[in-house]
Amino acid sequence: MRQRLLPLLILRRTMAYYRADGVRITHDPYARGMAEKYGAPGKTDADGFDPYADSVGPGIYGGTVKRDDMGQVVIGRQYQNHNPRPGPVYSGGGYTPTSKRLSDAAALEAWLNEHPDLVNEITTGGAQPLHNCGMSARNQGQVALLVSKGADIEAVDTYGYTPLHRMASNNLAAGAKALLEAGADPNFRGGSGETAAAVARASAAGDVLRVLGAHGTKRADVNVQRIVVEGGGSSEVQGEYVATPASKIPTGFAAVCVGQGWDTADTWARLNAGKAWFEAPNGAYIYHNQLDGMWWIDAPSGSGIFKATGPVHAPPAAGYEIIGEHAAPVPSIRIFRG
Repeated sequence: MRQRLLPLLILRRTMAYYRADGVRITHDPYARGMAEKYGAPGKTDADGFDPYADSVGPGIYGGTVKRDDMGQVVIGRQYQNHNPRPGPVYSGGGYTPTSKRLSDAAALEAWLNEHPDLVNEITTGGAQPLHNCGMSARNQGQVALLVSKGADIEAVDTYGYTPLHRMASNNLAAGAKALLEAGADPNFRGGSGETAAAVARASAAGDVLRVLGAHGTKRADVNVQRIVVEGGGSSEVQGEYVATPASKIPTGFAAVCVGQGWDTADTWARLNAGKAWFEAPNGAYIYHNQLDGMWWIDAPSGSGIFKATGPVHAPPAAGYEIIGEHAAPVPSIRIFRG
């Protein structure tokens, strides 16, 4: 299953390159050094990048990744150095089982019912399943299913793209619409520095541009209702967290403030900025810290355990770092909206 294996059309008047589906190719496939790096036409690596068809194989995106003894994804040189940034290292196993099921809703649902943590699995390219929905017309139809299973709608891959950026780059209008309806922010730039509309314009993705225009620039009022934290090396933060109003201050947070001699209400207002947070039955909590732009997962005592960068409306499923001497690995996280 090769992603986007389509014939190439050339608009000779401007020497712009287009795929058969009308998407503009944003690189010159015949540039100097391209054949040396990726192979001549018809002789490219099936696991890698085909610059002539503007398609990628599992070594680049959606493939299996190496893990260390703790089960953590190994980060290093990416396949073919297609993306020079460090990222998940390809293990050579082709597409992941989840990636393979994205074109079949029934198969995907059965798989995620059996392996719920894989809804936000990390594949090559840093892609999560919602990103991989943005790689083909058939895959895009599974956005709503993945969101219902706890997918991260604003996850950022190693190219800095969110799932909405991926839909824009491949002119997948139905997938883009489903993401916007699920609460994806059309203005969020991820790590790419571009909005989805900018990506769509660069790719001549007219269908997605029409969807974005009809939606407008305001994010749909769909908010996170609960977060499930499972596995990982810290049992005290595992469990289900429910949305809680900012008027209630976490007990552990207050205890830390008292211990440090800080004004509890003032400190909470400065850090949380009046936003909803998430509380577990044992008092562990998750909140967005406006001062550092990170989501914190804190133990019932108020001690920080994990933190990760993410937009205020979307706690991330991946990218968490361990705070202090707490045990690895980081947990799997599912985010449910309503």
